[in-house]
Amino acid sequence: MNIGTQIQTLRREHNITQETLAAEMGVTVGAVSKWEHSTTMPDILMLCSLADYFQVTTDELLGRTRKRSFVVCDDACFLRDTLKKILEKEGYSCAGLATDGVQLRSLLDKNVPDILLLDIHLGTDNGLELLREIKCRNLPAKVIMVTADNSEESIKSAISYGADAYVTKPFTEKHILHTLDTLCL
Repeated sequence: MNIGTQIQTLRREHNITQETLAAEMGVTVGAVSKWEHSTTMPDILMLCSLADYFQVTTDELLGRTRKRSFVVCDDACFLRDTLKKILEKEGYSCAGLATDGVQLRSLLDKNVPDILLLDIHLGTDNGLELLREIKCRNLPAKVIMVTADNSEESIKSAISYGADAYVTKPFTEKHILHTLDTLCL
């Protein structure tokens, strides 16, 4: 999506006319029309003003949204950091790291990720129960179970609860990337 289309979409979502937007930005209606038709583009300062006005980031205004991810794992920080680095290398923003269900719920109350990497064994929490809870909330996030538990029972449970993929530890970066590609993320 180009910036002109994005400005027009945001303007319409907020039920704002070109005239109103022009008045708010201190420009002519013709300028807004030219932005929306991609004849011209707003300058850098105007991009910031538009982003503030519509309460979006300049990246979102430019159509440069990164997919958000959460990693939920109580293993060593090394594993969380490894998964975070893999995701960020592929263009995901790691919007949250959690070690248990309390932290995950708190993250989900503030933001919904596009992808969630979830361990099964989380201290006192059970990742399968968290998966069921996530799917009951009808969140659009794709959930990849990343766990050392390779039992047939756990795999079947994860799939029946709505897991989109199941990766067992130890894993390779290539395996995680292949899983993301398979899910079309």
